[in-house]
Order: sequence, then C-alpha cells, then structure tokens
Amino acid sequence: MSIDPNICTEKELLARVAAGDERAFRRLFDCYQPRVYSFAMYVTRSAFLAEEIVQEVFMKVWIARRELAGVDYFIAYLKTIARNVASNHLKRVAHERVIMQNMFAETSPPRSVTEEEVIVNEFQCVLEDAIASLPPRQREVYLLHRCDHLKQEEIAERLGLSLHTVKEYMKKALSAIRVYVERRVDVMIMIALQEFFR
Repeated sequence: MSIDPNICTEKELLARVAAGDERAFRRLFDCYQPRVYSFAMYVTRSAFLAEEIVQEVFMKVWIARRELAGVDYFIAYLKTIARNVASNHLKRVAHERVIMQNMFAETSPPRSVTEEEVIVNEFQCVLEDAIASLPPRQREVYLLHRCDHLKQEEIAERLGLSLHTVKEYMKKALSAIRVYVERRVDVMIMIALQEFFR
C-alpha cells in the first residue's frame, strides 16, 4: 500500500473519508480489509461468506462516512460493525438452514459438501445442542412438531395435554432455542474479534 503524503494520520484519513474522498476510503479499505476478511473467514470458514461480510462492513462504513470525522478509535468502530454484520450473516445462515431442512426433510437428494454447508452443519450442531438443553417436556413437544410433523392438536392428544399447554411449550422451546443459538453465535464472534482485532 502506497502512503499518500497528504494524509499523515488516521484521524486525517477519516476526515477525508467523511468528506467523501474515495481515494482516502480506498486507503482505509486497503489498510483494514485483511483484518476484516481474516475475522470473517475464521467465523464463517467460507471464502464466499467472508467476502460478503467484508463488502457489507465497508459499505456500512462508506454509507455512514460523515460520522467518521468524530470517530476517535476507528478500530473499535470497525470491530463493532464487523461483529454485527457477521452475527447477522451467521444467524441468517442458521435460520435459512432450519427452513430448508424443514422444507426438504424427506426429499433432499444427496449433494456434495460446500464451504457454506460446512458452516451450516456447524449451526446444525448448535441447534441440536439447543434442543438437547430444553426441559424434557418442551423438547418432546418441539420434536413431535418439528421432526414428526404433528400438529399441535395431535401433540396435545398424544401426550394428554391441553392445547394451550402444548402452545406454551412450543413458544418457550422456540424462544429458548433462539436465545441459545444467538448466544453461541455471539461467543464465536467475540472469540474471533479478540483474535483479529487486537
């Protein structure tokens, strides 16, 4: 990276980016892109997802460029954006996986494993851990609904519970699973942030 003699400090660079200087933004990108990419690659283990995260992080920096003149610690600012973007991507991938799994549970043809599927499989393990951590009755209701595809009325009849109780168990199970998955994703991201944004 060639150093522009007209820009001496990071603060000046940020001020130039804030003013809309695309060359200054390019310099900022070139300086920090490897860190963001390494972090994203570590978290996702997917070159495709890592590139998407890098693009979104720097797009957000550019869109909010007017704020940069007031930023004293750019690395902390960038770290926050990277954490949020990575968290959103991972949660979206996990959510999409659950939806796809439910849609194609019985009709999925065999496929080759891609990088994206590796991360999705890791999230499947997190999801399975979340389900295993549920109280027994909630887990039973959840699995009857999600895996055996029983309607709530059928579950109530099979388990000798009221429909209201089954609905409450499902509501609590879904909430607990969501919280568990989000915490695990956030922990993974925090570990990666410590590694790549020292």
